[in-house]
Amino acid sequence: MRTKDFPISPIEKQLISVISERLEKEGEGREMEIIDFHSLFKLLNQGEKTVVIKFRDIDPRLYGFKAPYLGKQKIPRNLIAIRNQKYVYKGGSKKIETRYLPKPVYIAYQKLNAALYKDVKRKLLIESGYRSPARQLIVFLYYLNFHKFNFQKVVKRVAIPGYSEHGFPKSQAVDFITTDGIPNDENPREFAKTIEYKWLLKNANRFGFYESYPRNNKLGVTFEPWHWQFRK
Repeated sequence: MRTKDFPISPIEKQLISVISERLEKEGEGREMEIIDFHSLFKLLNQGEKTVVIKFRDIDPRLYGFKAPYLGKQKIPRNLIAIRNQKYVYKGGSKKIETRYLPKPVYIAYQKLNAALYKDVKRKLLIESGYRSPARQLIVFLYYLNFHKFNFQKVVKRVAIPGYSEHGFPKSQAVDFITTDGIPNDENPREFAKTIEYKWLLKNANRFGFYESYPRNNKLGVTFEPWHWQFRK
């Protein structure tokens, strides 16, 4: 089956839009990054649950995604909460809701950030760290709605639960964002032009971080210069 043949009915599109918009609002102040499926389903009606389960059970390898299956891991107990992160966006200040990293990854991130600031007087924030499988699915549906249900585009950009490095604490992925708010959804690859990215290419490996999805990678994943995996 080719990607373009994946069926999404008009009713399902409507439900996904409703789910995405409602959870985006309800997520403010709620620790959505570590939500489990049981708690997620409590927020949905029966029709919405059916749609969520349909997308949860997709095998993305049928649609050009070649990264390995990592499994749906349990939420780790050693997560460090990262709060009060802010960056500049369209002339104003925007707050990042609470993010989480396993303790060893958080320590490595702090060391990386200290070296980055020493070298180029810049800092990187954690736009996304650990995501539970349920949160990963919410993210997938959000971008499916954002990209007007272009499934082929989204499946190469956002992993299905079980395939995401964000839900794999043994080798945890982080998405970095600059204090200038780069990347953003409108033009994410602007991150590749930043001083911070150029510094990461030269120095990130020293701290255990490796670029997961470089240009022309063989995993069927779109180039993501902001996405780095901790592998120590």
